[in-house]
Amino acid sequence: MRIGVDARFLVEEKTGVETYFHELLSRLIRLGGDEEYVLFRGDSLTPDLPPGRWRVVGAGGRAWSWGLTAKLSGEGLDLFYSPVTAFPLAGAPRSIVTIHDLSWHHTPSSYSSLERARQRRWTALAARHADGIVVVSESTGKDLAALHPAAAGKMTTISPGADDACFSSVPASEVQRVRDRYGLKGRYLLALASFHPRKNLPGLVEAYDRFRARGPERIQLLLAGRGGSDSARVLARIARSPFRGDILLSGYVPREDLAALYAAAELFVLVSHYEGFGIPALEAMARGTPVLVSDLPVFREVCGEAAIRVAPDDPDAVAEGIGASIRDTPERSARIEAGIRRAHGYRWEDSATRLKDFFRRVEGGAS
Repeated sequence: MRIGVDARFLVEEKTGVETYFHELLSRLIRLGGDEEYVLFRGDSLTPDLPPGRWRVVGAGGRAWSWGLTAKLSGEGLDLFYSPVTAFPLAGAPRSIVTIHDLSWHHTPSSYSSLERARQRRWTALAARHADGIVVVSESTGKDLAALHPAAAGKMTTISPGADDACFSSVPASEVQRVRDRYGLKGRYLLALASFHPRKNLPGLVEAYDRFRARGPERIQLLLAGRGGSDSARVLARIARSPFRGDILLSGYVPREDLAALYAAAELFVLVSHYEGFGIPALEAMARGTPVLVSDLPVFREVCGEAAIRVAPDDPDAVAEGIGASIRDTPERSARIEAGIRRAHGYRWEDSATRLKDFFRRVEGGAS
């Protein structure tokens, strides 16, 4: 089977969507078989992938969709796979898209009117015209089926995973290197998120202030992630914090530093207004780091009782959750062990196998 792939998201600096795509595609290639992957990119750069049956086709042009459509018909494809919601409306016999979340629908104020319209259009087109739809969680699937009932019959859930390295210990020398690099002097809380309104980082800073005001112990807060449309608001809120000297901004964190950052953190915090999955929470659990998350359906699904869940819009509740999460109690130890067990249930290899099976079902005319 020859599978065309929208490979624009094979990039060096990876956030959730890019990580999901790179990890799955790498494992699909390693699985072998008779599948050949034709990677369509806007440039001709060779992506960092394992050896196997794949090749790159440049599909540039004045607009991505025009350049892509012009290339598809000459490649003899059986199927086209998109790691996002957008997909070619012509040129491929069958198409599979990926819907990571419906944040544009659930947190509309986080997006411009133009971006909401674009997301709304592509989601509706996928529900009507795509032959298969991958969702990253059962929660996202339920959201999509409620919005577009026609999508329910062609969906499958293929979640992100944790690889073997996530469960291994991190050498003390590596932890110290990362501590030195990011200015971490002692105990710290870790938040890994882009500076986007739905990530609720100003709310987290407010909760951190209230947590610190309740006790004398110094615990730093590391906000790790790329800047975004909420950067000005986040920076303004940090500037007003009486504990701003202990709030650290790292910018984008390369993958090679994440293991030590997770492992050494007192607590990983993700109190978003909405998430489609939340890969960092899974990775933190795999590392044996306690997790504090929003009380959202997706985190009940992914984290279960391994995490303390709080109302993201209640800074007092978040502050209390931080305090409860870092106290050295039997309950904390039990949550850590539960988190490791839950993380073992999400493996990239299993997800890649399910995706490969889905390719075959859709190519054969059944989703």
